[in-house]
Parts: sequence; C-alpha cells; structure tokens
Amino acid sequence: MVKNVMRASDIRTHNINMVLSEIYKSRGEGISQSSLVNLTGLKAPTLFRIFSELESRDLIQPIKKESKDDGKKGRKPLLYTVNESSLYSIAVEFWAGVILIGLFNFKLKRIASITLSIDENLDINDVIKMITKNINSIIKEHSINREKIIGISVAAPGCVNVEKGIVIDYPRIKGLNHFPLAEVLEKELDLFVIVHNNCSALAYGEYLYGDYKDPKGLFTFLLRRGVNGALVSENGIYITPDCVTLETGHIPISFDGPICTCKGKGCLQAYLLDLDSNPNTPLFSSLENKILNKDDEAFRILDKAAEYLSVGIRNLKILLTPSTILIECSSEVVAKELSKRIREKTEKLSQDGIISPVNIYGKEYSAITTQMGAVEILMKHYFSN
Repeated sequence: MVKNVMRASDIRTHNINMVLSEIYKSRGEGISQSSLVNLTGLKAPTLFRIFSELESRDLIQPIKKESKDDGKKGRKPLLYTVNESSLYSIAVEFWAGVILIGLFNFKLKRIASITLSIDENLDINDVIKMITKNINSIIKEHSINREKIIGISVAAPGCVNVEKGIVIDYPRIKGLNHFPLAEVLEKELDLFVIVHNNCSALAYGEYLYGDYKDPKGLFTFLLRRGVNGALVSENGIYITPDCVTLETGHIPISFDGPICTCKGKGCLQAYLLDLDSNPNTPLFSSLENKILNKDDEAFRILDKAAEYLSVGIRNLKILLTPSTILIECSSEVVAKELSKRIREKTEKLSQDGIISPVNIYGKEYSAITTQMGAVEILMKHYFSN
C-alpha cells in the first residue's frame, strides 16, 4: 500500500515539474492552461490543481495581457509566466587567469556579475576561496534568501566527470587534478552544486539561444588558452558512457608531432599551440590586427591551423556526425577568418566523398552565453528531480 502512495506522489511531482518547466520555457510570452493541456497531455482538472499549487508557492503569476486572438469567441485564456523573483541560480565559469560569476533570476535574466583575475601562482584552493567569498558577497549584496537559490552551476575547465562533479585534469591550475569540485563548493557554500565543462556550457547556450541550433548536432570548438569542444543535439550535451566530457583538444592529428600537456604527441591542441608564439594569451588573439592589415604571415598561420582543425573535424564527422561546426575564439576577426579557411578545406573533403557536408561558422566567445548555458544545465537537473 505504501508503495502505491509513493508512486502516486512521484507521478504528481513529475507532473508539477513538467508543467513548471513549460511555463519557465515560455519566458515573458507566457502560456495558458489550455495550451498546456495539449502540450502535456494532462487533463484540465489536474492542470488547474497544479496551477493553484504553483501560484500558492509564488512560483508562477498571470501576465497582465491577453493571448493573441485565435479566432474563437468568448473570453481569451489567461497567460502565466514564472515569478522572476521566486527562484535564483548562480553560474560560475573559470579557467587559468579568470573567474566569472553571474546571478540569474527565474526568467534567466542576469541581475549581477563579477569578473575576477586569477594570479598564475594560485592553486585550486585559492580559487575556491575566491569563488566562495564572491558568491557570498553577491548573495548578501542583493539580499537573496538562500532558500530561493536553486543551486550553483559551475562551468569548469578541463575534463570533467559530471556525475561525480570531479575535474579530472586541468594542468594550468595547480591541484586541479581529480579534484571533487562540487563536493568542496557544496561544503563551503551550503548550496547544491552541479559541475560541467565550460565548453559544454558554451555549446549548450549557443544551441539554445544562438543562431546555430541543429537537430543533427552542433559541435562547438572553443579556442582559448587551449582547445576543447562539445557536441549538443536534441538529446542534450554529449558525454561518454562514464559521464565524462569530451577532450577534443587531444584528438590525435598524428602520432609523431609536438608534445602536448597530456604528455602525448600529435594532439590537435599541441599542433595549434605550436603555431602561436604567445602562450600566455588566448590562441591567435595576437593575429587580429595583422589579419586586418592583410598580413601574409598571419594568413599562413591560420591556414595551417585550419588544416589541423579540418583533420579533427573529419574525425568528429566519422565518430559523432555533427552537421554544424561552430568555432569560437577570443577575437571575432580571428574566428571569422579561421572558420572561412576551415570551410574551404571541409568543402573539399565533402566533394571528395570523405565526409558528408558540414556547416562551418565562426564567432567571438560569449561569456553571457556560457553562463546561460550553465544555468540551463542546472535547470534541466532541477526540473528532472
């Protein structure tokens, strides 16, 4: 008998979360109960009870406008949206040199942000102290009740086990090796923490809010101090069966190339880093002015980088079959020029029948898109639990 009560309770919770998720997705446009009957398959009386509960919990509220005329006579249905001040999320992204923190309301509006510099001599424990201090500060400054905070979504560098919240390896910050990041931050802040890879958060944000949504899969390369990539499709962010994020920078281009930070030879990242004479700046960022001035050496470097990336894309097309590739760099000029050259090389591979056609785009890295992607990773977890 207890088992049946628990099952009924689980179904009720699932239905509430499903409805709240759809209202959340509607953002400022809002959605009516009648629309949710068709969308969720729930009966009208069930939806009425769910709406009543969500309103009583101050999670949703009616919009003071009527829905568009649907050609039917009578009173137009009332539209509902989430109450933006009922719940909050915190997004954190960091890598060697920088910490970015954003506070978001329930309508995914960033209401506060902090950017911090990391001294290269600091280790992961110092980084943890900086993150916790500034998260506590931003919560206090905006008078946020901690009970209203869904959690913290961390977009971490390196290879990440998303199930365990562990950063497996990131050599550019001391001590960030098999580090239980979620566990440590939860203990320090007494808030739920979810950890993913920063490129995955960026790719997820671009897939949901950029101009690159592709049901067959969007693969995003992030060229910063190193190289990484992530695949997003209708099924969400691709991770390995062991719940580990992709390490695209270590795709082998050859077995006899420059030594990589992973101690292997011939990785994509090693080849690209070998082309850049400024190891302490984002990849190829120093070429921006040279590109604008039509510098032949800059074009030679980017052409070689495009050649290496095209080999990586060929491997990705065989293994993961994405149909759209997005290249993000710290410079819009570099991203556009590099993607143009990659496009030329992949079109040749497609014409020769080596790979299927692929769309190639380039743009400047977006911190807000990464943070929005991180929040949406958190929200997906929230609505599924």
